[in-house]
Amino acid sequence: MWKASHEDSLFLKKITEKLIKASTVKPDQRIKAGENTTGFSLLLPGCSTEDYSSYPAFWVRDPAWIAESGLIPAEEIWGWILLIGKTMSTDKPRNLASGGVILPYSLADHVNMDGSPVYYPGTYASDETQGPPWGKYPPHCDQYWLVFTAYIYAQIVGNWQSFGYRVSTPLGKLPLWEVCELTHNAFPVNPETQLCIAHEDIEEHIVDWGYNDSVVKTGKLLFPSLLRLESALKLSELFEKFGDMDRVMKYKRQAATIRKAIVPTFYEEKQGGEGWLISATGIGRKPDVWGTAFAIQRGFVDDNIAKKLGQSLLRGFRERTTVVEGQVRHIPEPDFWEISQTNKGFYQNGAYWGYPTGWYIYALTLIDESAGRDMFSEFITHLRTTYREDLKSCFWECINPKLGHYKDAGYLTTVALPYVSLLAKGMLQE
Repeated sequence: MWKASHEDSLFLKKITEKLIKASTVKPDQRIKAGENTTGFSLLLPGCSTEDYSSYPAFWVRDPAWIAESGLIPAEEIWGWILLIGKTMSTDKPRNLASGGVILPYSLADHVNMDGSPVYYPGTYASDETQGPPWGKYPPHCDQYWLVFTAYIYAQIVGNWQSFGYRVSTPLGKLPLWEVCELTHNAFPVNPETQLCIAHEDIEEHIVDWGYNDSVVKTGKLLFPSLLRLESALKLSELFEKFGDMDRVMKYKRQAATIRKAIVPTFYEEKQGGEGWLISATGIGRKPDVWGTAFAIQRGFVDDNIAKKLGQSLLRGFRERTTVVEGQVRHIPEPDFWEISQTNKGFYQNGAYWGYPTGWYIYALTLIDESAGRDMFSEFITHLRTTYREDLKSCFWECINPKLGHYKDAGYLTTVALPYVSLLAKGMLQE
């Protein structure tokens, strides 16, 4: 498999380091939204200073993956674990005045600078007003990021017994493994397949994952099910290192059940032997470009299916229905989600994101190495030509040049997640 040049690899690493530094808010540090009084270093979604901060809170979903870069100190990662553990809800549902229901053992979607947990997207309110229209229940995906964070921490420090360290929760001090297990198993899944589900009644709406949080879907849900699969695999490995063989087998079986169900549930074959994984089986039954690329990059589908999926990604790249300037649309053009809070062509309903770029490049490379190189070159060219030292007019969260849509500059995962994804596959030079 090809590797990026030393020059491009180093550039991607350097700007990842720069963005991590600019997005980290130390204890007692003040940014535009206020002072960090949590007692922990927080990795925010993007650049945060006293005069600029696009997302002034700690979102639980991205830091664990960014930590795989090896560029974040272990003590900061442990601080995230302690902070996330504190947000776990009790063993009883919490009914909100908004009509929302915080399910037992829910983890926060994000944590404000003052340490107050927010369980729903779309708001910084930690009170009774959080909830609909951002779901009656908190997002599925939030339940798996603690496992990812616990795993990367243990891996970095080389101490798998950290999985047994006790952390503070509203239920008292519990071993980290117990908190991970409670939260991993808390949300609704199909009992036969272990796939994440959403009620067919949209009044019972639950967001599938944070990067589609403005979109309504029903039925079985692809992306959180892929996250659940990865979480189960990490739990099985954590418990193996920890010496609990009963739980090792439990989570290996769960992972195998989910993996077995992915293709029968979500795969749709197209003409010419191509195929897509659909995003949901009810509302939201659209080709899921991100989920398809992610499933290939993680090896969650067999090689024969991966080739058919890869052919669809290759067509989307060549025909410009899925990729612009090396960044990726959620679903192929010219389609849009049936129900979304976002206008067509913008944000999660038609803009292009760097977040899944690394997954897509890897998936392309398996099918057509030259296409993988071309997409990487396109992405790096975009990063280089738009780069500004102050990070305030480059590295946007998402873009749609046709509409002049460039949202929130200095967005960390636009650069850092492709860096991590490509590094993990040996496609960057150290």
